[in-house]
Order: sequence, then structure tokens, then C-alpha cells
Amino acid sequence: MNIIFSTTRQWNPGDEIILFGCISALRQAGLAFNPVIYNRSPQIRHKNKAHRLLAQLSRQNRYFRDNSFKDDTDLRFADMVVFAGTPEWRGRRLTSLYRGILEYKLPTLFLGIGTNRPFSFSHEHFSDDEMAVLKQARLITCRDELTAKSLAPLPTHCIPCPALLSCQTPPPRCSVRRLGLIFGSDRAVRHNNVSADIFRYLDTLYRALMQRHGREWEIELVAHYIDELPHAVEAFPGIPLRYSYDARDYAEIYGRYDLVVGHRVHGIGVAASQGIPGISISHDARGDTTRGFGARIVTPQTAVEEVCALVEDMAKDISACSSELIAHKQTVSDSYQSLLRSALRDFGAEVPSADRGHSFDTGFAASAV
Repeated sequence: MNIIFSTTRQWNPGDEIILFGCISALRQAGLAFNPVIYNRSPQIRHKNKAHRLLAQLSRQNRYFRDNSFKDDTDLRFADMVVFAGTPEWRGRRLTSLYRGILEYKLPTLFLGIGTNRPFSFSHEHFSDDEMAVLKQARLITCRDELTAKSLAPLPTHCIPCPALLSCQTPPPRCSVRRLGLIFGSDRAVRHNNVSADIFRYLDTLYRALMQRHGREWEIELVAHYIDELPHAVEAFPGIPLRYSYDARDYAEIYGRYDLVVGHRVHGIGVAASQGIPGISISHDARGDTTRGFGARIVTPQTAVEEVCALVEDMAKDISACSSELIAHKQTVSDSYQSLLRSALRDFGAEVPSADRGHSFDTGFAASAV
């Protein structure tokens, strides 16, 4: 089979982590396929007028040379389209994909989609093509209740983001030796940055945690975007900093830690996939997604002393927290498998043998650290 996945590449590793979880779930459901991507990265698919001319050229293969779906791609090779989570699963960047789905009558799955604002399933918020595709979708899972309610009367299932399924599951953590702090910068580009107020909150919190626990734990920073690197080195000189251009490396990066604190939704998610508990600093509507990762949620209005106390309480009970998280992941995996096997009944998916369990083979497995 050839499956087209709506995702981004080299923009936000969180999108790719969701993709890895979707691929894991589909292969666990017994599908064998070639993954093809529709790259909706803003570097590839722009919304402004200046680039619409380039988009027209791309339809003649004169401009668009990314190794992904082009606007003039002949979709007769495709068997299915999967919208791999995140809040951007509709809109101008996806126009040609929706058009192609309808033209070639391709079945679709929407896995772990979310929103950062209320909407209604109406022409006020959706194009004709988008409404037609969603009405015909074989399966729609939503990572938050707001999305599920907003899509009514479509049949949806509220279930955690598939990023929870992105990694293999190691044994539970039994003590805290390393603490991972997710760095955020107000100097990064839009959609990969935080506000100045959020940066100050993270900065104050992280300094407090380093002062309290820097001698007993190894404390490291994790960056997700290139613009964060110079800022992190400036703000925290001498503190180890982990980053990679390759989203696949984040399994090993987060696999180093026993507890994670930060604002990046899918940093918390890729840690949770490995049974590593997290404290999510929810600074916008997307933060609610981390409930599905079993995270403790705080906000920038939560006192720093209160968050430090929460870190200490979780550290004392880390074995139970980690075990509960692994059990939660198993439950979520079982739910995805039930839904997918029902939706893919006529695709020849083979039911996995009992000894395969829930070890996902995506090439995104955590190394032992």
C-alpha cells in the first residue's frame, strides 16, 4: 500500500513525533505500506500572495522539489490519506490534498487532530471539499474534547494524541537521576516561540529547580528549534543542552531523563511514550493535549514554589507515576487498535500475533541509557 500522511518535515519535531505514533499504530494494526508525506511546512507551503505564483509553478514541477506530495502529483498510486494530528488539519495549506482526495476517491483517517480555538462544522469554518472529506472519513480521533464537540454531528472518538505510541516502552523508572527541562525562547520564529512573559516564567522556574536539585540530580535543557540554541547557551551557560535536527533523535534525548518539565506538548509526549512522567506548563489551548500523556498540568500563573513542590512530590513517587503511565499507554494503544481494525477491515490488515505485544517498530525506539 501507499499511504499519504499529512505532516511537516524539518519544521516542528512534534509533528513528526505524532507521525511516528500514527505509523506505529497502523503497522501494529497489521498494515504494510510505503509512507508518503504531504509536507505542509510553512517553508514549503506559504499562505501569502507572493508565493501563490510559486505554487502555480510547482504544479508544473518547476519550483516544488521537496521529496513530498506536489500539487500536480498523479494520485493513482495512493491507497489512503492519513491526517497525522496537530491543529492544522484543514485550511489553505491543505487545499490541494483535499482536492486530490475527492478526485481520486481516497479513503481517509484523521488521527489525533486538535484545535487551539472553538469552531463549528459548518461552511463558516470549512470549505466544501473539507466538509465532504470529513463526512466520508473512515475514522476521526480527536486529542481534545473541544475538537470532538466542535465536529458534531460527525462521529468522533476522543482519545490521546498518537504521539503517546511513538516509542518502545522500557521498564518503569525507579528513581530520579536526571531531570529534563524543555527550553523555550521568545526570540524564535512565530509558532516555535513563546512570549516574553512565558520565557521569564520558564527562566525563573528552571533556575529555582537548578538551585534546589543541581547537586543531587543531573539537570539538562532540551531545545526543539534551531533559534533556541544561542538563547539557551546565553541564558544558561554551562548547563548541558540537547538538540537534534532529526526528530527521530528525540526518543533517545528524552529517554535520558526520569522526569521532564516544560511547555512543549510533544516533548512531554515523547517522554510519556517511554514511561517518563512530565509536568506540562500549559501556556495556550494546546496544553490540554498533555492530559492524554498523563502529565500534571500547571500554568504560568502557578507559583514557582508550587511547581517545585510538585516536582519533588513526583520524584518521591516516581516508580508509581511511571508504572501508571505505562499502563495508561497500553490502554490507549488497545483503544487505537480496536478503532483501526474496525476502520480498516477491508484493507487486508493482519491481526498481529500475541507475541508481538505492543512494541512498535518505527525506527523511533528509545535506546537504553
